[in-house]
Amino acid sequence: MFLLRREYRDGAERPEIVFLHAEVTLEGAEAASPCRTTRVVVPAAEPGRRVAQVSLPEPPRGGRALVRYRFSSVLDGREWYSPSYRIEVPSDELISDLFRVPEEDGGNLVPAEGRGFFRLVLPTAEGERMAGTIRFGFGAMRKKPSPSLCRAAVDAGNGPAPVIEIPEALSVLKNRPMPYFLYHLSGDGMLRSDKIACARITMPDADGDVVSARLVWGDPAWRAVNMSPMEAKGFPPGRHSAAEEYFSEDIGTFRSGRLEALSALPTPRIYEAYVYGASGSRVEYCFQVAVRLPSGGDEVRWRNREGGGNWSVVL
Repeated sequence: MFLLRREYRDGAERPEIVFLHAEVTLEGAEAASPCRTTRVVVPAAEPGRRVAQVSLPEPPRGGRALVRYRFSSVLDGREWYSPSYRIEVPSDELISDLFRVPEEDGGNLVPAEGRGFFRLVLPTAEGERMAGTIRFGFGAMRKKPSPSLCRAAVDAGNGPAPVIEIPEALSVLKNRPMPYFLYHLSGDGMLRSDKIACARITMPDADGDVVSARLVWGDPAWRAVNMSPMEAKGFPPGRHSAAEEYFSEDIGTFRSGRLEALSALPTPRIYEAYVYGASGSRVEYCFQVAVRLPSGGDEVRWRNREGGGNWSVVL
């Protein structure tokens, strides 16, 4: 697997949040749908600079991965979208931005169809040493723990625990992601397992003016930040579904069509999405919504707990 780093510069005004939306296609892959992902572009050590990484499957020998991506940012209720960019991997121009995650025996398991990856701070036991090369991998609930499942490697340096990308689910039952195990071998040589669980998060829309809803979530320290598009309960799958928004050429036209489709649903509407993590861990979250104004156009707003702060859930 490869990690492709992309950078964003804030400019004169500092955005409240920046997203990177990427679509990856393996060249020559027959009947393969593009893999889509959205990453929060987090501030780097250098002021005004933000960085995000997109995971890419390793292309077949002699092949390439085609990456189409764009940025979006929010400031004072306004949302801005960059043009779409297209690059090829590998490429001499990307040598300094491309990092390989070594994988053995064909690599780790891929997410279930329709599911992607999320960022997670590697769960550690009390006193566990986070240094050097740490191996990790995944297994279904029926699998027995084994070091052979730890097929990927990450260099933790001298700590702290690294942030890794892992599947939202390996399988789905009745549209609900099923739990599975994350295994890792750290510096002390002990094999550890954590059950990866999920929680369904809902957001009410009493007035029916929400066109787009996003769930922003992560660990309590916000080292691993994620964004999940939220879908209105009962919304039919298709070209105006929440997952299609950031990959539409014309966002205004997309939202007009989505608003028309949403009008067929009764109010109040319920939006929903999942958060993921190690069983027993706590996830913090808040909402970001784009609402249709009576005068026309959209405004982006944050929704936090009454009095401020985020909500939280224990998995």
